[in-house]
Amino acid sequence: MKKIQILLFSVILVTGINSCKKESSGTGSNSSPGNKITITNLQTSDDSVVVTWTKLVNSRFSYYLILRRNYKSTDTTDYSYSDVIDQINDVNTVKFVDHSIPVTSYLEYQVLAVLQESEFYNYNYIYSNIMSYKRSGLTTFYLNPTDVIPDIANHRFYVIEGDSGKVSMVDYSSRSIVKSIMTNATIGFSDIGTYNNIKELYVPRNDGWVFIYNAETLDKIDQISAGTNCGSVLYNNGKLFIFGSSEDYYTSLFVIDRATKSVLSTINDIDYMRPELVPGSNTKIFGITTYGGIYYFKFDANGQNITENENSTEYSTDYHSFEIFPDGQHFITSDNGSIFDTNLNFVVQLPYGNYQYSGFAFNQTASNILASCGNYKYIVAYSNPGYTELQTYNTLGYPAFIFNDNNTIISLSSTTSYSYDGYGNNYIIESIPLTKKTTINKFQPVQSHQSRHSL
Repeated sequence: MKKIQILLFSVILVTGINSCKKESSGTGSNSSPGNKITITNLQTSDDSVVVTWTKLVNSRFSYYLILRRNYKSTDTTDYSYSDVIDQINDVNTVKFVDHSIPVTSYLEYQVLAVLQESEFYNYNYIYSNIMSYKRSGLTTFYLNPTDVIPDIANHRFYVIEGDSGKVSMVDYSSRSIVKSIMTNATIGFSDIGTYNNIKELYVPRNDGWVFIYNAETLDKIDQISAGTNCGSVLYNNGKLFIFGSSEDYYTSLFVIDRATKSVLSTINDIDYMRPELVPGSNTKIFGITTYGGIYYFKFDANGQNITENENSTEYSTDYHSFEIFPDGQHFITSDNGSIFDTNLNFVVQLPYGNYQYSGFAFNQTASNILASCGNYKYIVAYSNPGYTELQTYNTLGYPAFIFNDNNTIISLSSTTSYSYDGYGNNYIIESIPLTKKTTINKFQPVQSHQSRHSL
């Protein structure tokens, strides 16, 4: 009896192996007109592709496989399981709507009919023709951004890639990278400002220096030493506010004169944070950590510290998503949309549900808070005040960094679900007019596998 069982298992194993071999080679289409598949049409839009094909006439039909590739195939009878996006068991169903098309400039579709040949699950295959779809005007960039600095007046932004030390100037009107440089250092949160009528880009480095570049050309024009690992910098009114970590793991804030390069004041023993200047202020700074620490600083015209407040909150904070309200009375942070006031007290969280916010902006009148959802292809508008959801704007990609340019949101969007994890990805640039009336995208989101708090 055992010998019979072993023999039967061997037959099944060999049959399975032969089946796999057939899958890779394929049998092609039968010459009979009813025993083949032809894709007759692709209907395309920004968010879907409709594939239509001829019905297969074959009594051994088991199911259709819908194949999608983002590359040009060289063999019409070869595929991998990663190409399969759906299975259809009804032979009479000859239409498929792809609602989750990837953000890429090229796609091709193919339909594969699977035929059952024997009781041992030996399968045969009939392949359709391949029909391709080329999306015009869609340019992808491979980036690993830790920070993006807007220069709205010149319709560009600077992409800071902290680990690699790369800085790229991107023209978002033409959707092109104007210039990229390598700083040959690990770099932190940077800033732009104007000194002696020259627009400058200030880049903090892990070797204790802040390199200064001409923001128009990315040519290095100066450097200033803080004497410690520089993690972030702000520029305002001829002064640099440099946050650097010391050997005992605390952070110091150095206020340095841009002209003389002399240290005007120092604050020691504070947490590592990302600072942001309060809009319309020459002297007020909010700072935020990723683990619940929030700060407020006020300086006089000479760079001397007047006020330093600190608070710790149980609500989520994150220096990758941090924006101050235009009136300077509140700021918002984290993938839950935590809002705090000038006294560093928690006010409210946006109704975030399953959204994971990656960034924030405001409309021209600041009556709306715009929140980009890194795990949905949405930008959501909330009332300010009130914080109620008003409208959802659909995006092609997953919006990661957003800015308002004359009531048009500029989004640097990831082609896959965005949650900062330190790895590179493909990005596109999108322009979303805030006057556009859209409805909530009903398609399923791609959930992030990692919280943005685990940095």
